[in-house]
Amino acid sequence: GDQRAIGADDWEVFRRTGVAHLVSISGLHITMFAWMAMALIGRLWRRSTWLCLRWPAPLAALWAGVALAGAYALFSGWGLPAQRTVLMLAVVAALRSGGWQWPWHAVWAAALAAIALGDPWALCQAGFWLSFVAVGVLLAAGRSRTAEANAGADAEAGGVQHWLRNLLREQWLVVLALSPLSLLFFGQVSLVGALANLLAIPWVTLVVTPLSMLGVLWQGFWEVAAGTVQAMVWVLEAMSQWPWASVQRPQAPWWAAGAAVLAGVLLVLPWPWGWRALALPLL
Repeated sequence: GDQRAIGADDWEVFRRTGVAHLVSISGLHITMFAWMAMALIGRLWRRSTWLCLRWPAPLAALWAGVALAGAYALFSGWGLPAQRTVLMLAVVAALRSGGWQWPWHAVWAAALAAIALGDPWALCQAGFWLSFVAVGVLLAAGRSRTAEANAGADAEAGGVQHWLRNLLREQWLVVLALSPLSLLFFGQVSLVGALANLLAIPWVTLVVTPLSMLGVLWQGFWEVAAGTVQAMVWVLEAMSQWPWASVQRPQAPWWAAGAAVLAGVLLVLPWPWGWRALALPLL
């Protein structure tokens, strides 16, 4: 979690390319760690009849994943974003343990309420709203029956093609939804953010973060991880120099900002295109 070595020029590159969220201890990484821990512990738990008779494997894996995610967040410095992520995971785990089959928007709202009660000042932070809007947009868009039917057809056609199409679709949805918020909070929108994140998110998640964790066991992994970070920065620096890399605008009045945020929501909801077309005049 130590960011003191990141200079002002580096932050400017990250902002212009829209990847600043990856430089901190991201909720994405903590959730990924929790998911991997759940998968591993669940598999090991099922090997013991004695353990399964005393506590179901899914519940044991669920709470072990939350506990290990908490340990990872503590190890990374226990920053506010890490605390919020662990709390949200605990809320979801509690709902599942109680057998409550809540719809996605109720779970989303419960996690938001838990964060607001535990840390009311989080409501004043841009990162809080960017994170929750991004998750909410992905959950809302993912519940479209048409999209699910198409996804099933794509999955039958080919696993890699299905995965790639979903990755591109999710990245595009998040960019559409968060661009108005980014303009509202920072006066800046990265036009290369979709492409930069498409490259940087898998790189950081699948290469940089695992190597950083393995460095605890052998410091040679940290040297390799540093090389992978530098390679990513070179690519991002080149992208940030493009003349249309980002757009800066003065802060909009509240009514225009509200209209733009509403437009971002309309664009990504699984509604007919006739309704979503209303987003254009709002923008």
